[in-house]
Amino acid sequence: MSSSSVERRLRRRSVHRSRSTAVSVALVVLVLVAAWIGTESVLRAVGAAPLLADPQTAVDAALKPDTTFVTLVEVIAAVLVIAGVVLVVLALKPGRQHRSVVPHDRGAVVIDSSIIASTARNAAGLAAGVPDAHTTASARGARTEVHVVPMSGVPVDSAAVEHAVAERLGRLDDRFGRHVTVRVSEKGTLS
Repeated sequence: MSSSSVERRLRRRSVHRSRSTAVSVALVVLVLVAAWIGTESVLRAVGAAPLLADPQTAVDAALKPDTTFVTLVEVIAAVLVIAGVVLVVLALKPGRQHRSVVPHDRGAVVIDSSIIASTARNAAGLAAGVPDAHTTASARGARTEVHVVPMSGVPVDSAAVEHAVAERLGRLDDRFGRHVTVRVSEKGTLS
């Protein structure tokens, strides 16, 4: 296996969420149900008392249901439907985490989105001349949004802030500096 394929695998595993927990839980439940059915069948074959329910009694009750059995089946069906919906949602929802891969000569580099947002917030605060508490930022993929609350009476040039943030993020990777949005609050605060 070449090092480039190892790096690709490491990048993918770092950026995408694992679904192994959901699969493991589903398999454990399936194994427990199969073990219960097998145990009950063996106990029936040797003539011993059942653990929970005799398989023949369960089949007879299913063929001639009473109200208690119907209610029990409805509850079990509802639980199975909910579990099925949860598993389908886990299978179909995006498995992407808030991380980005940055190309580097020496290996796989993965940056968390909170680092990108913190870098953008710091650059915006320096460019706007406001304390760190007056800036917030969020990063999602290649998009970064910055919100600046100016100090009262001191105007903030949003174009200069946007340029400073794009330039700083561009040093990390060109993708991060392309889609920067800066919003300057209309009301300032005293600091």
